[in-house]
Amino acid sequence: MNVNTLTHMLEKALIILKHYEHCTVDEMLDDLSAKLQKQTLKKQSTKETDYANVIKKIKNMNKEEATTFLTSFKKEQLLHIGAQMNIKLQKRETKQLLIESIITHCSFSELYSQMANRKLQKQMSEQT
Repeated sequence: MNVNTLTHMLEKALIILKHYEHCTVDEMLDDLSAKLQKQTLKKQSTKETDYANVIKKIKNMNKEEATTFLTSFKKEQLLHIGAQMNIKLQKRETKQLLIESIITHCSFSELYSQMANRKLQKQMSEQT
């Protein structure tokens, strides 16, 4: 490492040290640690919430819309979406296969609700 690089690093450290000049070193480290943990928890909860919203959106789409929507996600994100939906997906599967698995899972829930209501639908059609 050259001296110029070290100078820049120490200047950054000096800014942090000046911010905590009224504290002890232990207090400074505890505060920094707490702030980092809060940021990590925020990021994790945001990701989970986002996936929950994605799942809600998918359930309200038809197959073509859902396919187009899901292609914008990365393979890792699709695996997380599947995990939240309790679908067993494998990393080795192609992105397209992951998308189809998620869409198929969503469409079956719609099919099950239609099957549950078929007596009601039959009665309504007979009345008209």
